[in-house]
Amino acid sequence: MFDHLVKFIQDKYKTNTFIPLHEPSFIGKEKELVSKTIESTFVSSVGKYLDKFEEELAKFTGRNKSIAILNGTSALHLSMLMAGVKPGDCIVTQSLTF
Repeated sequence: MFDHLVKFIQDKYKTNTFIPLHEPSFIGKEKELVSKTIESTFVSSVGKYLDKFEEELAKFTGRNKSIAILNGTSALHLSMLMAGVKPGDCIVTQSLTF
């Protein structure tokens, strides 16, 4: 059933072997920017890189503001609250978040 999808992904990664869920890829200034962020001590919920990310995401989505959320589970929870989901409502979503 999923053979076409598996073939597509294997072709994309040019392999017929196991493809890990996430394999970091550093092809630009990532190492430099991560080091600068660590040195600034702003590595989680505040700082100029987070501010810049939120600004760029707002521009990209055509919104006035955007907010970076801690992880996928928190983002799903917040989106459910904002959508007005109440106890007893039936919601279908993915089972894997980060």
